[in-house]
Amino acid sequence: MDIVSKGGNYLLNVGPMADGVIPQPSVDILRKVGQWLKVNGEAIYGASPTPFGQEFGKPSETGKDQRGQPVFEQAKEWRATTKPGKLYIHLFTRRKEFALDGVNGKVTKAVALADPKRALKFSQTGGKLVVQLPDKASGELASVIRLDVSGAK
Repeated sequence: MDIVSKGGNYLLNVGPMADGVIPQPSVDILRKVGQWLKVNGEAIYGASPTPFGQEFGKPSETGKDQRGQPVFEQAKEWRATTKPGKLYIHLFTRRKEFALDGVNGKVTKAVALADPKRALKFSQTGGKLVVQLPDKASGELASVIRLDVSGAK
């Protein structure tokens, strides 16, 4: 999610042991990710990077590196990916609502990919969007909200 939101591709590095068997811990992780992708894969496969950027973090106001430059403080709460007419919000932390500034276009629908038949309530004023999230998290790795957007620039 993090890499795709930044425009990259993730390459799996799982090597077999000398006898050709993939270690069980690697198999367990791959199965867990595969189960998540069955539900949320549309937000990853063929998706483009975030149109925002603020979700990555910001330079520290107090922390400095050895050269005296601000240390970058990575944010770990959410990421975004896109497809034409779609904006996917990957949420890593549980919350009741998600607010986002800078949304271009009019959001016409919001759903959790884990339950796409049930629309989520949302409000949009200009570029500010607030989505009411389901009571239960929809994924162990991350919950993904799909926003259908018309007129996006």
